[in-house]
Amino acid sequence: METINGNIYFISDCHFGLPDLPTSKAREKRVVAFLEQISHDATHLFLLGDIFDYWFEYKDVVPKHYVRLLGKLAQMSDSGIKIYYILGNHDMWNFSYLQEEIGLTQLTGIHDMLINNKKVRLGHGDGLDKTDKGYLLIKWIYAQKFNQKWFAALHPRWSFAIANKVSLKSRNAHLEEDKIFKGEDNEPIIRYCKQILEKEYFDFFIFGHRHYPLDFHFPNGTRYINTGDWQNYDTYFVMKDGECELKYFKPNL
Repeated sequence: METINGNIYFISDCHFGLPDLPTSKAREKRVVAFLEQISHDATHLFLLGDIFDYWFEYKDVVPKHYVRLLGKLAQMSDSGIKIYYILGNHDMWNFSYLQEEIGLTQLTGIHDMLINNKKVRLGHGDGLDKTDKGYLLIKWIYAQKFNQKWFAALHPRWSFAIANKVSLKSRNAHLEEDKIFKGEDNEPIIRYCKQILEKEYFDFFIFGHRHYPLDFHFPNGTRYINTGDWQNYDTYFVMKDGECELKYFKPNL
């Protein structure tokens, strides 16, 4: 289990590119302002997936735009801030570009870490509901190397257009349900946490994917944090100096 100590920040679900370029650029500027604000004290930054609404790397081509974000992340990495990127379901086709250009550590799946003496399980948060067979099948299909190579054979003009249309349709289908708390028994990630706690104790579960900022306390003291998103809430989670708090970003004026 990896041990991390310092000033740790977590964000997820920026979905850059959605729903259109002007809206995405305005969101990008907010996130960059947040990164600039935390750069003076952050030692670690976790990007918990779906930072981009769609990302696919060809051998010599990556999606354009996002220059401000990538430049800021590279600057943070160069300054010594350790950046972890846990891929989500919308950016699962990140390969090596961001690792090579920015120097971040790219991860997939679920990870257990000891963070400031707290036992933490973290990840993006998708695929935890094992009863959702349809979603798990789609995720498996996307993960197959053959399908990735087939998709890479398409011209970027076509592949990007197809992916953006599918992604926008998926996001619009979940907009309303993402705005409300469904109740303890109807939140798949809470059900997952309960199952894990029956066998093993964690101080924190930290996930994204849900798009709803949440600090849920279990009776045993465990907390489930959902980092929300930057489309509606501009939320992040911080662990530093004994502080473990879900916050709403307010730019320094």
